[in-house]
Amino acid sequence: MSASLKGQCLCGDIKFRLDGPIIRSAACHCKQCQRWAGNYWPSASVSQDHLVLVTGSESLAWYESSDKAERGFCIICGSSLFWRLLDNKENWVAVALGAFNTPNELNEGKHIHTDSAGDYYNQINTYSED
Repeated sequence: MSASLKGQCLCGDIKFRLDGPIIRSAACHCKQCQRWAGNYWPSASVSQDHLVLVTGSESLAWYESSDKAERGFCIICGSSLFWRLLDNKENWVAVALGAFNTPNELNEGKHIHTDSAGDYYNQINTYSED
C-alpha cells in the first residue's frame, strides 16, 4: 500500500497523510500497548520522512513510555496515534491503524507479543501476512 493515505485524531485537530509506502503492519499485544490503546494496538510502520502532519502539530505530544520508545498522542482528545523508538536509527514511526480514514485496504499484519495478551481474549488469531 502506498501514499495518499490520510488520517486524523478523534477530535480532528491533528491530521496527517502518508507520502510513501507502508513498511510493515502489526498488532501488538504487549502490556504497554494494551494500556495505551485499551486493547492490543494495530499499527502501520512508515518512514518518518513520509509521515506529514497536515494540521495540529502544536497538539501532538510525545510521551517517553520506556527507556526504548515514545508514543505520540493528541493533547486535546487523547487519541493514541504514533509509536517510535527513541534512538530511531531506522527512521520509522508506527501509526495507529484506527486513525486512518476509511476505506484504506490496510490490515493488521502479524500479531506480536501474543504471550502478553489480555486474559479476556477467548482466542488470538496469530498469523503472518507472508
